[in-house]
Amino acid sequence: MSRFWLFAAVLFSIVGLGFAEAARPGSDSYTTSATFSVDKDAMSLSTAVATLEPRLGAPGYSWLRIHFYSFPLAAEDIAGALKGSVASMDKKVNMKASNPADYNHSNATIQLAVDKDFKVWQVDMSVPGHACTIAPYEADVAKFLQDYQFDGKKIRLRSKGSYTCDMKFMGIPNQQFGWDVNLALPVYQKLP
Repeated sequence: MSRFWLFAAVLFSIVGLGFAEAARPGSDSYTTSATFSVDKDAMSLSTAVATLEPRLGAPGYSWLRIHFYSFPLAAEDIAGALKGSVASMDKKVNMKASNPADYNHSNATIQLAVDKDFKVWQVDMSVPGHACTIAPYEADVAKFLQDYQFDGKKIRLRSKGSYTCDMKFMGIPNQQFGWDVNLALPVYQKLP
């Protein structure tokens, strides 16, 4: 009888490891479809990682950041993402700096300011060399969130639009920011 229990324990361990491995997200869990542009310069990005972290100085608010990349995630990137870190991906982006054409089309970030109920209050967009608050007011946020679902663990976002960013205060012409994003991603809490 003890051999039966030993066999059963080994079998359950193997099955349990299989389920744990199946539950671990693979690189296809981060695949997305996203296009970003500033004026006439556009880029298509195929991978995204979403992180959530408290907003310092604003209790009850968090930053929900969606980091987009031009390359698939490797095992070390996924391990970092599970801890809310995009450091390994950012390192790969920085390695492209010697080739400006490649670097300038390698990444983008959409940042949503959310409250404790995950209501979005503001949306920022950045690509190499450019950043803008693309949804500064409630009406802009409503227009941006064409399909938005976020429960603290997963985000579903579909948004397509453009926004003219007022750059006159910097002494440069206004810039037209554009985006077309369609994603469903796990969201990872950024660890301290």
